[in-house]
Amino acid sequence: MEPILRLRVVYRPKLHGDLVVAALAGIKALRAFAAMAIATLTSACVTPTDFDTGGSIRAVKASVAELAAPQTVHFATTRCNDKLGGGPPGSVEEMYAKRCWDAALKEVEITRLTFGLSEGPGVTCGTVQVNVEPLSAEPEAVTKIENAPLSHDCAGNFAKLRDVVLATPCRCALIFVHGYNTTFAFAAKRMAQLQADLKYEGRPILFSFGAAGRVGDYINDTEAGELAAPALNQLMVALASAGATIDVIAHSMGVRLALRAMTDSNAPKLRYVILAAPDIDPAAFLNLTEKALPHMRRLTVYTSKFDVAMSASAAYHNGRSRVGEGLTAKIAEQLSGAEIIDATQRATGPYAHSYFAESKVMIEDIRAALAGKAAQERKPLICNPAGPKSVVTCAMPCPEGAKCGPSTYARFVHWLLD
Repeated sequence: MEPILRLRVVYRPKLHGDLVVAALAGIKALRAFAAMAIATLTSACVTPTDFDTGGSIRAVKASVAELAAPQTVHFATTRCNDKLGGGPPGSVEEMYAKRCWDAALKEVEITRLTFGLSEGPGVTCGTVQVNVEPLSAEPEAVTKIENAPLSHDCAGNFAKLRDVVLATPCRCALIFVHGYNTTFAFAAKRMAQLQADLKYEGRPILFSFGAAGRVGDYINDTEAGELAAPALNQLMVALASAGATIDVIAHSMGVRLALRAMTDSNAPKLRYVILAAPDIDPAAFLNLTEKALPHMRRLTVYTSKFDVAMSASAAYHNGRSRVGEGLTAKIAEQLSGAEIIDATQRATGPYAHSYFAESKVMIEDIRAALAGKAAQERKPLICNPAGPKSVVTCAMPCPEGAKCGPSTYARFVHWLLD
């Protein structure tokens, strides 16, 4: 008779726990890989003419008549004005020249202002003309930059920008700070669209840091944004010291840059600050906003649960959530005096990331916020009851019978990366 083989299974809790953790990590990695693969395979279908929008940039509120003439965009940028000389090997000149050259971008998109560091050649100011297409334009129509930027060196403590701001009836400026993966050309187009749609009573100013305009340059863009904060602070101080009122809109990675500029010890008083889809860790956000809130009259934050860029950023940061995905009640209650707007139902684009500029309802809400209306007074927001110093949390609802909410693609990528 053959001996019976007996298997003795020993249950080891720690080993079992380690295996479960490893299995979960493997599943998460597989899902992340699948998300990247699917995003790559479907990029031809969902990647628009201009990245970060559901198609070519369009005005969503301005009329055809209002868009007949080009929009003049005033800007201040830490990007390099031209390709710099190489300089001796290992020199500072060579280092900055490498940061200011990008052969991968088309010349039409560079428009002479490539990407670089704020502590390089200095800050460049100027204007650029942009023809913005209306919402009713043909599908093949593209919002275009009309000419190479007319630039100057921001001499006299931003004297020319100060003059155009102080010449407006309200003596006020709206500074727009873009996010990651943005060329100067795209930033100028977005600024032109926003100023056409918002009809801001003062002078909108684009502040463009050295984002490379490529998906793979997240680290470069992060560093360029951090190094640009002093220049943005200098612009704010220069305008405020001349008696100008300052409002701010910052998007995505640009939120980090804007908050750092606002938390400097010499940061000026600001009026209305709007942060859309903030690509920042909640802990860092609380730390910076605690210092920045005393410098502003009101803070408004827009979030969207299915924001593809936020899902990808969270995965890149080892699963740590981003403020742009939404804030928990415990975190939100620490932002005394702020407005937190859940715009998930209005984030309908493929990436659900640039909803702040792509929805007529969102544009109207931002316009009302910049006009001084509190969230509780702005329709169609649905807000919770709040005391005079407590945080106000609201939702941007979907009208009955309307088609709202994130795209299937945005929901799917969020599920894969969650």
